[in-house]
Amino acid sequence: MAYTFTAEKPEFAEAIERVLDRAFGPGRYAKTSERVREAGAVLEPSLTRIALNDEGDVAGVCRIWRVEAGEPLFFLGPLAVDPSEQSTGVGLALVRDAVAACRASGGNGVVLVGAERFFRPAGFTVVPAGKVWLPGPVDPARLLWTELRPGGLDKVHGELRPPKP
Repeated sequence: MAYTFTAEKPEFAEAIERVLDRAFGPGRYAKTSERVREAGAVLEPSLTRIALNDEGDVAGVCRIWRVEAGEPLFFLGPLAVDPSEQSTGVGLALVRDAVAACRASGGNGVVLVGAERFFRPAGFTVVPAGKVWLPGPVDPARLLWTELRPGGLDKVHGELRPPKP
């Protein structure tokens, strides 16, 4: 199946919520990543990526948020693919496209919570201990980041917070 990738647009809102509900169920609101978003992270629709399938339906979403931890960063998540579209490679393709958009915007780095084995092909590695933390419990082996420019993560340190206005 072929997918088309595009930035998030208001007309996708209901379909995105359906994909998120189908992929995660109601437990999605209990995750520590959700605390970062609730605290005031700023959604970046122009950097968020939506996968549309051959029928033009939303098959997946990879949201990008502005945050900071001593330096401006992007926070990736949620990444969700409709269960009927999983195991097609669209999830990793969404991540790569979203990271490329972040890099083109001039960002420092991207942080996420997820499985390293999945995100490593997109350039993510485990955050060194004590460098970055979230406002709640996170398995340190699942806190990942990738640099968007040389030295982009050198001064990053602290809790992920909303960006300064």
